[in-house]
Amino acid sequence: MDIAQLFLMTRDLERARAFYEALGFTVADEGSRSVEFDTGATLLKLQADFDSETLSQFGLSPPGDARGEGVVVVVEVPDVDAVAERVRAATDGHGGRLLAGPRDVDWGRRLVLVTDPDGYTLELSEPL
Repeated sequence: MDIAQLFLMTRDLERARAFYEALGFTVADEGSRSVEFDTGATLLKLQADFDSETLSQFGLSPPGDARGEGVVVVVEVPDVDAVAERVRAATDGHGGRLLAGPRDVDWGRRLVLVTDPDGYTLELSEPL
């Protein structure tokens, strides 16, 4: 099995898009309520929040304020220190928050942790 797409609902599509573009993601496709970034093996799709009625048709509830709790999206990058500079610019200008790093961790990676404007956590890392 392959994960074909990571689908994140967002309160503010334009703000989320600007954040991910500032990190260095490239838009692969866009619609009026979504934008997709090609990350290689998996598409990262940001989707403007659906209304309650649409969600209920699929047995889903609207995401709450803690929509990103428990979610960590790991993205391998070629140079964590270079990406860390883009992280600082993205969190300063487009929401989100720098949580940690860059630093080396015991499990053999150099990483920076950041939350996006909706509270999803990203680990941007490279192998040591």
